[in-house]
Amino acid sequence: MNAARCNVLPLVLCLLLAACGGSDDEPRNQAEAARAGVAGQAPGATPFVATLSLSLEEFTHLASISYTITPKPGTYSKPLSATYTRAWLERSGAWRPAEKRLAVPVFGLYAGHANELSVTTAFEDKSRAEHKVTVVAPAYTGPAAVYETPQVNTARSAGADPGFDYMLIKNNISGPAVLDTDGKLRWVGPDVSYSYSVWFGGDAFYSGSATTPELVRFDLAGAYTTTRLASARYTNFHHDLSSGKQGLLAELDALDAGVKKIESILVEIGTNGEVLKEWDLARIFRDAMQAGGDDSSNFVRDGADWFHMNSAIYVPADDSLLVSSRENFVVKLDYSTGRIKWLLGDTTKHWHAYPSLRALALQVTGGAPPIGQHSLSIASNGDLLLFNNGYASVEQPPGTSPGLTRSFSAPSRYTIDENARTAAEVWTYVSNPPVYSDICSSTYETTPGNYLVTYAAAAQHTRARLLSVNSAGQLAFDYEYPNVNCSAVFLVQPVAFGNLVLK
Repeated sequence: MNAARCNVLPLVLCLLLAACGGSDDEPRNQAEAARAGVAGQAPGATPFVATLSLSLEEFTHLASISYTITPKPGTYSKPLSATYTRAWLERSGAWRPAEKRLAVPVFGLYAGHANELSVTTAFEDKSRAEHKVTVVAPAYTGPAAVYETPQVNTARSAGADPGFDYMLIKNNISGPAVLDTDGKLRWVGPDVSYSYSVWFGGDAFYSGSATTPELVRFDLAGAYTTTRLASARYTNFHHDLSSGKQGLLAELDALDAGVKKIESILVEIGTNGEVLKEWDLARIFRDAMQAGGDDSSNFVRDGADWFHMNSAIYVPADDSLLVSSRENFVVKLDYSTGRIKWLLGDTTKHWHAYPSLRALALQVTGGAPPIGQHSLSIASNGDLLLFNNGYASVEQPPGTSPGLTRSFSAPSRYTIDENARTAAEVWTYVSNPPVYSDICSSTYETTPGNYLVTYAAAAQHTRARLLSVNSAGQLAFDYEYPNVNCSAVFLVQPVAFGNLVLK
């Protein structure tokens, strides 16, 4: 305590002040000792990213740094925020001790907008410091600008809750793109030629190349690195990536002894390119058909797109895989052995003529079977959810049945009874007027009773529609984009992008 001041105060009061904290200049907690502040900012790799420079006198007791972006006026998506833990800050080299500065990326900015941010530095003693900063992001002019100006058929309103706030657009014109449910573009990766096969891991996007067996990692600051798969037999990725049991489920083409294996191989890979496990659907079906007394040669045809895998997911509830063969059916496999558990599809197709496959088929007891389906997922109660395109097969052998074609497309939800060997379509949504989207497209449950539906090939492959609909058929939003042959929109998934913790 200042001695001169103590001379003019009663002794008891001086003693109390000294006990409560000593000098007026002495910090009372770790936040005050650190004297954190925003020292500057710099543009990032894209308009959706910037780097903040934070001054910090003392790093030892820092626990985390977080930020929140104030939503644009008239929007209703939850604010985008992110937290960087101390472990992440140390690992990324964000702390620069010689300068007493932290370099922290902020992502999810609105392009062409003065973004208001609230930045919080938190410390081990639970003390915090709050900072306000404005980041003026430039306009975005890259290939993903098509998402900036949707045709708004139904705008999200304050009273509409779609059950999610951010969605990942898998496309063939840019890197992975993230929209909020107000239709605002909030993130896009550096321009690459292909990002159909994309998975978000919580701190980075991973995308498989359509031309090489390479996995591209996009960090949230916009930088990217490429890793080659640890096997020479795979030639390229196609369609999609999803979470596996140990790594990522990748749909790959391969070349074996000069023979092309087209869209019939599923591989679990690590993000470092390690090959963890493989399921060769040609071998699996040959073996099953031979064991059932059938000749598989006119069904399994190497060099032809006989299977056309377009979606595959891991089901932890029973350690299984669900795989979509657009040409034939949905197939359930045992994860460990690859044994076929059941088939679900249009029984007027060529596959159903084989007794060995017919014996594996589920009976559809209500609604319509999957026809040319895409985007498998498991609903919150364990039902199977998919987009039912309704388009017959196009790669069946000459003289065999391609199956049915419907005049409309719709999301479908199936309850499956494996003991009874039955499947019932328990929910579907047919828009008014009906929309036909024969290829690509997707549907996902966001929260129970709410769905994100994408018609990627509407209007004869010229338009894409993204809508949120509940089980009663009520729309939370409906956006439309130009889309030639699924280039701008292949499928769209809800993504947990709004409140990230980077560890």
